[in-house]
Amino acid sequence: MQKIFIKTPKPFNPEYSEHAPAYLFRRKFTAKTGERAELSVCGLGFGYYYLNGKAVSKDLFTAPNSDYNRILWYNVYDVTGLLNDGENVFCAILGNAFFNESFPSHWHNDKSCWRDNPKLFVNLSVDGKEILTGDEKFKVTESPFLPYNHLRSGETFDAREYDGKWKEYDFPDNGWDNAVTDVNAPKGILQKCDCPPIVEAAEYDFVKAYKTENGLTLDFGQNMSGYIRLNATLPENTAVTFRHAEEINEDGTLKLNGLNVLYPTVDFQTDRYISSGKPALWSPKFTYHGFRYVSVEGFGREIKKGEIKAVFVHQKIDRRSYFECSDDLLNKIYQAGIISTYSNMHYVLTDCPTREKFGWMNDAQASFNQILINFAAEKFLEKWGEDIKAAVTETGEVTTVVPSDGYEYGRGPVADGALFELPYRLYLYTGDKSVLKKYLPYLERYYGFYSSEKNQPDAWIRDWDGFRNRAINGEFIKKVYAIKFAKILSFACGILGKDQTRYEKDRAAAEKWIRDNMLCDGKCKEPSQTVLSMLIVSGAAEDNAPLYEQLKQAVDQADGHLQCGMMGIKILYDALSETDGAEYAYKVITAKGEPGFDVWFQRGATTLWETWKDSGFTDSRNHQMFSNVLAWFFEVLLGLRADENAPAYKRVELKPRFIKDLTYCKGGVETAFGRIDVEWKRENGGITFTAEIPSGVTAVYKGTQLKTGKNAFAIKEN
Repeated sequence: MQKIFIKTPKPFNPEYSEHAPAYLFRRKFTAKTGERAELSVCGLGFGYYYLNGKAVSKDLFTAPNSDYNRILWYNVYDVTGLLNDGENVFCAILGNAFFNESFPSHWHNDKSCWRDNPKLFVNLSVDGKEILTGDEKFKVTESPFLPYNHLRSGETFDAREYDGKWKEYDFPDNGWDNAVTDVNAPKGILQKCDCPPIVEAAEYDFVKAYKTENGLTLDFGQNMSGYIRLNATLPENTAVTFRHAEEINEDGTLKLNGLNVLYPTVDFQTDRYISSGKPALWSPKFTYHGFRYVSVEGFGREIKKGEIKAVFVHQKIDRRSYFECSDDLLNKIYQAGIISTYSNMHYVLTDCPTREKFGWMNDAQASFNQILINFAAEKFLEKWGEDIKAAVTETGEVTTVVPSDGYEYGRGPVADGALFELPYRLYLYTGDKSVLKKYLPYLERYYGFYSSEKNQPDAWIRDWDGFRNRAINGEFIKKVYAIKFAKILSFACGILGKDQTRYEKDRAAAEKWIRDNMLCDGKCKEPSQTVLSMLIVSGAAEDNAPLYEQLKQAVDQADGHLQCGMMGIKILYDALSETDGAEYAYKVITAKGEPGFDVWFQRGATTLWETWKDSGFTDSRNHQMFSNVLAWFFEVLLGLRADENAPAYKRVELKPRFIKDLTYCKGGVETAFGRIDVEWKRENGGITFTAEIPSGVTAVYKGTQLKTGKNAFAIKEN
């Protein structure tokens, strides 16, 4: 296929304007039907497509955002049943998305080199023969009914101007312009998107309404990513404004957490609907928000149940796990972690659906493990992995946000390490060697940069928790991650039959540096929770026992609370659980008061937050950054941990920890061989432990190989 994009002939205005319309495209053509008609489309920024008045799919927000100078994602649809034998019309509506974000922000999307009016690539074939492509016979016009749209600020829909027949063959388009071929098309390579689509996954009616000076604030009871659905009849010319937020003040007004300060030039997370007087069934098409609460202004009367609903929108990815225990807080954490992860699955693993909608690598490195335990997310992560690989420069550097227009290189391994974590975890949970093979050149390229003197820790993200970068020795961080990267490179080379010598040598040298510089008589010179956890998990010490004792002392000194940010929190629970410290990990997870998970839920959280304390300024209430605690539920409480030497759960050694304050714990994970179910409960003065093992899985418990089917053990407690 030729990379031909078409667009409006109207000149591009790079400045922000309250007139930021969507564009409508139409093209009549004749065709003969065949065995298979296939449509390939790429709308920049987002597009929706129609054949003969019918939607091609229910997919939302395509084409996926990308570094448009590297990858141009396109989608392919089977449209055999939509094509007529004879006269046909293809139509599209395109919005701005990140491709053309014009308002200024901290992240400078308005300065992106590719910005332009929305552009369309289309290729329609029948039985492999191309019958339609983008050309100047297409008609194009500004949408009269959608005069404003930006992904992060919102959308305006004027129902008075809407004529649904614009998608049909007989609609008069005589006054429309002829499209022009884009002579400055983005430089990226067209690449088919095989990722599951973004869909409307659930609807929520409001559970409470608060009267405010300007209208009503609706509480939908659940924080989420998505938008509202209006299903009501309002008088003609009624203009309704919907403002979205994750929290409210005591008087029912929206608590914006500083987003109005961060985005001073736009009404952030705000949609507007102008009624035609006819029954409305409307949701925005080119924006989604992070919200639990919606302020409704201008409705003009009481809002009835069902007239305004919240629609949860995310990638269509199946769950493959379940978890439940006797501790209500752990159950809340688990559910909140699932919702937060879903809320951040939008073709990339975003940080939050509210403030940024960006693929922050540091957030991702901290959560890949639990994601692949809980979700059938391989295709989703493989797609984002292509964006990540494309972001690796020839010199080996990689951006902190992927995809982006080069936003922030050199933020260090806390972010860049996602490049290593992703293929390792994909292999661990699938056993697919090709993943390691595809990534190895990029890992080696980055490792060359990381090992050089050019990569200095001055500007690194460290143990970030939303307030400060903790003063951890930069050279120590570099050595710990050097061990991790060398381990993964050595492991990949071993699987692929390549030489491991350099990486084993580098790993040994980094471990020696740590022993020489960070340890004294086996103890750590910087006994913080993060440093101790990094030491234990790295395996650099010859004897971890003194470090375990120091780590438990650090937890005791903090009155059972965590004292680490995102770098430490990913590994703290595992570090504590390597010996008898699982009780300490449980103590930290369930700690009352700040900092801790419990405080979030006491304050009404239904998703995981970005920060442990409330700064009141731009903190997200729907982050997946601290979600790796969900992996601890499976790997430690249930004892169900994948083995890198027998990946995809082909072999598991069950090592459940029977936490004294829990009366039962159960869960399971769907594998390629079937579901592994694990449960333990206290009864009759002891513990009953059961494990159901599918055929094809070798499972061991305390040296005993389990049979296929249900296995039960009675355990006496001391």
